[in-house]
Amino acid sequence: MARTAIPTEAIDWLAVWSGVRGLVLAHDAAFARLLSDRDHTLFALTDDPRLAGRLDARENVTALLARPEAIPTDPFQFEVVFVHQGLHRYNLDQALPQIARVLRPGGCLSASYLVRDDSVPWVRRLAALLRRYDPMAMKGDYGHASLERLRDSRYFPEVEDRAFRVWQPVSRDDLMKLVMAQPLARRLDDAQLAQLLDQVGELYDGAVRPGESLRLPFQLLAWRAWVSHEELTGPVVIPDSALNIPL
Repeated sequence: MARTAIPTEAIDWLAVWSGVRGLVLAHDAAFARLLSDRDHTLFALTDDPRLAGRLDARENVTALLARPEAIPTDPFQFEVVFVHQGLHRYNLDQALPQIARVLRPGGCLSASYLVRDDSVPWVRRLAALLRRYDPMAMKGDYGHASLERLRDSRYFPEVEDRAFRVWQPVSRDDLMKLVMAQPLARRLDDAQLAQLLDQVGELYDGAVRPGESLRLPFQLLAWRAWVSHEELTGPVVIPDSALNIPL
């Protein structure tokens, strides 16, 4: 099944402005490619040397071999910092102040996750079928709960969010491959797996219109967290309980 396409409207909402100077926290090359195709000037941060080489080969992209907990640039370098499907990968206690440091005044951290929408009836039926074999089927953790950390961050006091609906066409063969990729498929014997695939095929045939494919629904959860530098520039206040050392 092809990679789910992220709508241009969502990319532009995350980028805020045209032609931005941005920093991408990258764990693959796909999202940086989408942004560079929209004519943004990008620096891409990764601790994977092979990925850094792939990113560096793209026009308008400069790779930085590092992690967001220690960003190797001067302050106020970027209008937008992007992270797609990856905020949960980092130590946010260390990464968020670093991201705030490198953002220009008025800039933002744009974070996004693509998650499956299980509210569509045929998807609910598929989940119910798979959970007869494995109660945890189709309950994957995308990591998007990490977005809530932005609401609690003093470095990003203003947060706005949007959800974009995304539809991925799914053929009968695509659905079979999706089921075969589930961990439960490796735990079933041949007869059980054959029975399950027959049931999935019946579900597909009963849900699809003749000559068409089903569409698997996703939501792109998109957040923009606007930076405040007050916490980075404010005076140090020693609490009353601090240790006093006489000189």
